[in-house]
Amino acid sequence: MTDDEVLAHLRKHYRAANREKFEGILPEDYHIEWNPLLRRLTGRITYGLRLIEISTFHFRSYGYQDAVATLEHEMLHLYLYRRGLPSGHNHHFKREAQLRGIRVFHSNDYKRNQQPRDRWLYECPSCGRMVFRQRRREGQALACGICCRTLADGAWDERFCLRLVRMVRMV
Repeated sequence: MTDDEVLAHLRKHYRAANREKFEGILPEDYHIEWNPLLRRLTGRITYGLRLIEISTFHFRSYGYQDAVATLEHEMLHLYLYRRGLPSGHNHHFKREAQLRGIRVFHSNDYKRNQQPRDRWLYECPSCGRMVFRQRRREGQALACGICCRTLADGAWDERFCLRLVRMVRMV
């Protein structure tokens, strides 16, 4: 099935689940779209845009049933919102999810964002403090914030420019 065909199935499921699980009170004109930028979230809802987005990454990794579970989760947010109730992941949301057979959080095993292993180690020439940075700043001077605050009245001062010591491999 193509992504467009899957979206058509999800839209059809939206209408069916609206009748079967949400008493038909959800608006019929909500858009359901893919979002290729979502990695940590399986989906999200934006009430003002009348939009439910499903993570392309999670769909491709975990399949159609995962996308359906995500859609129903977002629909529950909308259901509570339409009823004027708090729609966050609170005790009310969890109770309604359990009553309707909707998952609250996914348990997909996927590689989460990891911090880069390499760090750049800098040293302050004044106080000797060691500072780690994730990126090396070529042509952009860094200064010791503590020395600038205490010895230069909070202003950037070149006397406290950090010196690059070396790149460190974190484990």
